[in-house]
Amino acid sequence: MKQIIVLLVVAAMALAGSIDPNLAVVMAGSTDTDLIPVFILAHGQVDRDWVNSATDGMNRDDRQQFAVSAMKDIADVAQSGIIAELNYSKAENIKSLWLANAVYCEATRSTIRAIASRSDVVLIEGASDPDAGLIEPYDVHKSTPGELDKAIAWGVTKINADDVWALGYEGQGVIVGVIDTGVDYNHTDLHNNMWHDTAAGYHYGWDFYNNDNDPMDDHGHGTHCSGSVAGMGTGGTETGVAPSATIMGLRINYYSGGEYTWIQAMEFGAANGVAVLSMSLGSGQGNTTLRTAEENLLTAGVYHSVAAANDGPGAETVTSPGDSPPPWFHPDQVNHGGQSAVVTVGATDSNDNIANFSSRGPVTCWNDYSSSSPLIDPDISGPGVDVVSTQWNGGYTTMSGTSMATPHLAGVAALILSANPNLSVAQMDSIIETTSLDLGSSGKDNTYGAGRVDAHQAVLAALSVTSTEENNGAVVPAAMGISAVSPNPVNNFASFSVYTAVAGTADISVFDVTGRRVANIDNDEIESGANAYNWQIPAEMGSGVYFVRASINGSIVSSRMTVVR
Repeated sequence: MKQIIVLLVVAAMALAGSIDPNLAVVMAGSTDTDLIPVFILAHGQVDRDWVNSATDGMNRDDRQQFAVSAMKDIADVAQSGIIAELNYSKAENIKSLWLANAVYCEATRSTIRAIASRSDVVLIEGASDPDAGLIEPYDVHKSTPGELDKAIAWGVTKINADDVWALGYEGQGVIVGVIDTGVDYNHTDLHNNMWHDTAAGYHYGWDFYNNDNDPMDDHGHGTHCSGSVAGMGTGGTETGVAPSATIMGLRINYYSGGEYTWIQAMEFGAANGVAVLSMSLGSGQGNTTLRTAEENLLTAGVYHSVAAANDGPGAETVTSPGDSPPPWFHPDQVNHGGQSAVVTVGATDSNDNIANFSSRGPVTCWNDYSSSSPLIDPDISGPGVDVVSTQWNGGYTTMSGTSMATPHLAGVAALILSANPNLSVAQMDSIIETTSLDLGSSGKDNTYGAGRVDAHQAVLAALSVTSTEENNGAVVPAAMGISAVSPNPVNNFASFSVYTAVAGTADISVFDVTGRRVANIDNDEIESGANAYNWQIPAEMGSGVYFVRASINGSIVSSRMTVVR
């Protein structure tokens, strides 16, 4: 869908982006020629209610592709000036990240300061946390004969996944993206379940570390996690919770400085039909770019199972993006802030005890979830101690960690969607949390979350749900709609999207509360679908309440906008 670019050439106004305090410290300790990896967040984010309205009645795949297209349009419009200046400043390794409406690059501190002064920039933060990367297993050992004697791995039977198979649901038709060290797609237990995007096969995902189409594992962690999602047991032990699900291998830079490849992997999955993502990576706490990507992943309708980390038993040890809020508010979560696609997973042993290493909540690092109004984390727990699964280069190995619990939950999500493909991410989270085995303190707590996941009870509950994704009270337009203005209140750039089912001539203007037209944004032909705008508020427009009104083919919609000078 064609995006509409409308940028008024007006002098930049006073309020610009900010530099994260942690990045400021890094800049202070750098030289004038040092290249510093950063995320630059641009103004404007997709409006979830607007996407829900515009996609009402669509199936899951079409809705997901609409949301992806809308986000790409917004990023194209919002980032164009930023990227042009970065190229002029000779920043390096510039990457547009449409899922977060952010730009990754490596730039000098003078370039960072110049970009921060732009009125279309919200925030610049560091993109190379020295502690970021793979959540390494707490323990790895060769699988014992006793472990290999079991036809089905203990974690699979513990959560009653085999009872779901008896109902005929094995994750068939569901693509699960595993964001990790890659996948040994030649493993006998995984090969027939790998995603193919070409008629010839031989293309099992993407490698964002080497930027090629070969996501072969070179570590072992990703193969082990993939086996817990969909290992078929051809080699002797059935390790997969959803043995008929499809695995998409998404190999990333799992060392320090690779956070941008994590977002690229999320983007690739969302753009290529992934319904569930599994990821066992961590980057400090409070990473705004990662959280923004996760919020938009929820809008796209992708369920994201994320490891809590292995930094327990201390409190407040969950790392980003596991510290992002879930898609559904548990009744015990009395303090409500924003939401995202993330469902954070802790690790339990075969006796349903929490693993000592499993990271605990609460999360207090966000403005909307603070020490006075914390976020309960993790959200759920699953098998993560002495887990047998597929080994890189064949056979099986045993690992422990929240990384092992995470693909168990992703497999349960695949089972649920094979039973009821129309469920929203929020409904899936609600079902999984409310049907879990409550452990520890009564209700949802910062050790076990809502409890240990129960696949059988979750699928039974999913089968009883007939409604599709809730519309949050939004009015569904017959032919067109307009998103909320972002940000609101606005000082510089007003970002919004207009959806129209039929192409036509657009009249998009701004009116004040008296009904007087004060500005015109667009009078050109507009194509069907989602069309993004990033409009700079004229210097002469004062503070007050305004309405952005779009008229196309006789239909009129409007969105309220508050300007603060």
